Amino acid sequence: MARECRLDNPRPVWKILAALLPAVLLPFLASLLYFVLYSQCQWARALYGATKLFTLLWPLAAVLLVLKEPLPRFGGGWRTHARALLPGALAGLIVAGAMVGLVATPLGAVVMESAGAIRTKALQLGILDHYWAFALFLSLVNSAVEEYYWRWFVYGQIRRLLPGWRAHALAGLAFSAHHAVVVSQFFPWVWVLPFALAVGLGGVIMSVLYERQGTLAGAWACHLLADLGIMRIGYWLLF
Repeated sequence: MARECRLDNPRPVWKILAALLPAVLLPFLASLLYFVLYSQCQWARALYGATKLFTLLWPLAAVLLVLKEPLPRFGGGWRTHARALLPGALAGLIVAGAMVGLVATPLGAVVMESAGAIRTKALQLGILDHYWAFALFLSLVNSAVEEYYWRWFVYGQIRRLLPGWRAHALAGLAFSAHHAVVVSQFFPWVWVLPFALAVGLGGVIMSVLYERQGTLAGAWACHLLADLGIMRIGYWLLF
């Protein structure tokens, strides 16, 4: 099976870390600034946009300038990508269904208590008046960018340093870090760690899909549907 993005050329550990650490740390640190400490400042949105631009450009710059490797070719053909979509979509439906189902349990009361804080933040960010346009962008486009960033690049570099499930686990924790910052603004601290670990588990599911399928297509389908599930819950809370 083709491994479309795997970088197998040996490199010194320090070079891999020089490429990897900014990718892991910057989204977390930036989220503290634009979502927590300075969220009411006008430049917070600009910082958010700059962080997204970083997620697009840093993996390419790191591969070419830090690791000094050619960009990998996307192999396998369209059939490989197409075959990955259905298993990925099924995994995404299971994840989304589990989240929606949990809202119907006593945990739903904890979620409902956060509605006021979520609405305040949505107004602050200016997304309330065009919620579903934002939801579709987040689910379709942002999920693709995150798969390219967190699975292809971050997990792809971590698995050069660690074998098997250790790579999946560490990449999942890295993926959950900036989400933990977001969660901390809406839920009591006692729930931040469980919710962040749930996000990390989702990251593990997607990195396993990527590893086994040799394409990001299935992981993207899973991520897309999971995000749609989150945005559906958000709609219940806000409207």
